[in-house]
Amino acid sequence: MTADNDVFLNTYELAPPAKRRRMSSTPRTSSTLAVDLDKTEDLFWFQDGDIVLGVDCKYFKVHRNKMVYSLVFATMLELPQPELVERAEGCPLVRLHGDTIHDWTAALHWMYDRSSFELRSTTFNIIAGALRISTKYDIPELRLWCKQQLLSRWPLNVADMNTSAIPNAAEAICLARELDVPEILPAAFYALSVQRWAKGIDGGRSHLILSPEDLRRLIVGREELQERLTGLLTNWDERTDAAFFRLCRMCQPLCIAWLSYNILPSSLSPYSTWLLRDLRQLSLHDSNGLHLCTGCANDFRCTIDDFIGYLQAAIPKYFMLSG
Repeated sequence: MTADNDVFLNTYELAPPAKRRRMSSTPRTSSTLAVDLDKTEDLFWFQDGDIVLGVDCKYFKVHRNKMVYSLVFATMLELPQPELVERAEGCPLVRLHGDTIHDWTAALHWMYDRSSFELRSTTFNIIAGALRISTKYDIPELRLWCKQQLLSRWPLNVADMNTSAIPNAAEAICLARELDVPEILPAAFYALSVQRWAKGIDGGRSHLILSPEDLRRLIVGREELQERLTGLLTNWDERTDAAFFRLCRMCQPLCIAWLSYNILPSSLSPYSTWLLRDLRQLSLHDSNGLHLCTGCANDFRCTIDDFIGYLQAAIPKYFMLSG
């Protein structure tokens, strides 16, 4: 249990705060709440449930043996319960402040039907909701699943990123900051940087979602990538202050023209240059359509592969995420 979770246990309001003892012949009893059925979540309102969760304006009646997936709840439920405790429908009522119905619905789906939950396709909002609950209430296995889902969209190796990384990239950056998932940040920043905001592909809200610091990181990273692209297409490597490609006089102009044609995006594309992906595809497909002499073809392929490796290592630094 972390110190944060110890503090959070104090907010559950399982019992009213202690008061000075009063002399009275009337025995004290637990307060009982009559739950309005219109305020219950039918999917997670079980008649044989033994604990009621109050979330926002709704109530879940669930089972303790499911709640103990959470180390916070497992610890809380092991503690001796006070006599004076707020109850609902004959069960202890736990009020969960600051949570949302959406987030708890996602977490309860996992608790009650884990295999089905993990096998079906999911959305970013469900992952985010489950991650918030699993982090706040210490549910290690659910948090691990959430991280795996995020990494499938924003992988450690940015070269493995595909179009699934494009939606919610800005939201992913904020989620990673909020809930300590820094592993996805390089790919999430990179995914956001390849989008043309003028086309509205980012949803038109990324500048509102990101913090000023992260917005600056995005701009700086995008500028760095643009400079690398310019260097590649003008055949000048600022890192070495020398030419990228040292090909024969016949092959050199063919190489640059071919790269420009295959890397520069159409004006109609929602993406700006997706440099890593484009270069990787060129490398994997053996430069189809580019006819170079044997020596130059080998040099070209090696140069592209080396540059891909460089970019993979450099991208986190471009977005000021390391050293």
